[in-house]
Amino acid sequence: MASSTFRIVPAVDKAGRLLAELHGADALGISELARRIGASKGTVRDILLTLEMHGMVMRDSAGRFRTNDKLDLVSLATPRLNALMSETGETAILGVARDGQLEIVARAEPATDLHMSAPIGRRIPLNAGAHGKVIMGSERVGFDDEEYLRGVRAVAAPIVDATGRRIAAILVVGFKERLDMRTLRRVGERCAGVADEISRRLGAPGAAA
Repeated sequence: MASSTFRIVPAVDKAGRLLAELHGADALGISELARRIGASKGTVRDILLTLEMHGMVMRDSAGRFRTNDKLDLVSLATPRLNALMSETGETAILGVARDGQLEIVARAEPATDLHMSAPIGRRIPLNAGAHGKVIMGSERVGFDDEEYLRGVRAVAAPIVDATGRRIAAILVVGFKERLDMRTLRRVGERCAGVADEISRRLGAPGAAA
């Protein structure tokens, strides 16, 4: 179809403009968004709630909207995983909680022959290891000293969304010969900082934008 033959659909046009206003911005309220795109508050409210129903935007506890950064969670995490891997020399992982398991959706692996491999798409039990302690439990940092895999140590920190749910975890995993417990605790604090930063982007309650 030639581009000159199409007809702009007003509601879709407004939805696109709302998403453009929200992209990369802090959470915005209905009144501000209505002012920015020159539409009524009622129309903007209906469009935003429809977009929320489809998971394209999310609403925080104050009723403000932002783009659903869960859709961009891999993009948010990837540079941070690379930094963790460079700093620690170990494998850094982003895992998302799905159906009672933790699914590996992104990872950064060191360019060495001896390191933990983390295939994208692999699922591991959610109630085991460092990740289980921070997603199923309430710990800020979870440690695994050969609990899930013999000879392997891991540390994890939770990622929290705008509703306060622990939806994912940042992990660093390595062989115990290279990760003594003192080092693991230090890496754990670094993981917590990365997870907190991502959680802020997701609008986690109580987190500064």
